[in-house]
Amino acid sequence: MPDALQTVVFTSSQIQDAVARVAGEIAAWLRSKQAKSFSLISVMEGAKPFARDLLTNLKKIAPKLEINVHEVRIKGTDGKNLLEIREWQSGSLDGASLSKSPVLIVDDLVDSGKTLQMLKEKVTALGVLEVKTAVLVRKFGAASGPVDFLGFDLNLDHETLAQKGLK
Repeated sequence: MPDALQTVVFTSSQIQDAVARVAGEIAAWLRSKQAKSFSLISVMEGAKPFARDLLTNLKKIAPKLEINVHEVRIKGTDGKNLLEIREWQSGSLDGASLSKSPVLIVDDLVDSGKTLQMLKEKVTALGVLEVKTAVLVRKFGAASGPVDFLGFDLNLDHETLAQKGLK
């Protein structure tokens, strides 16, 4: 039997501090673009609390900023490995409205990076010139793929987890 997985716990205060920091970084990015509006795409369901808290913080930092919120649901499947292929499950994105301003894709956790990659490709194909990503927790450091705005980086090791029978 594998050793028990050591649980990493962030306090509510640590999470809120990270969210406030990320919101500040996003606001600085938008100011550098002189953006008066932007679109936030939240990956459902996991990103909902993170997106909500980001929005609350952004509205305090930049109260005049117009924020268009979109929600999408992505399903990972290929029949064998639930994390291999990403499929659009629900939600729609309007290229005409998205292409008018910067876009921020928000997710709670990035593991393989495939969901963010797929979404970024779809949004870019709609004619959006600048797409950034915000993630609360990145599981495997840089191996999880690039993230523009990050709350916590766990830097877990694939091999160590596999040896323990965990993935």
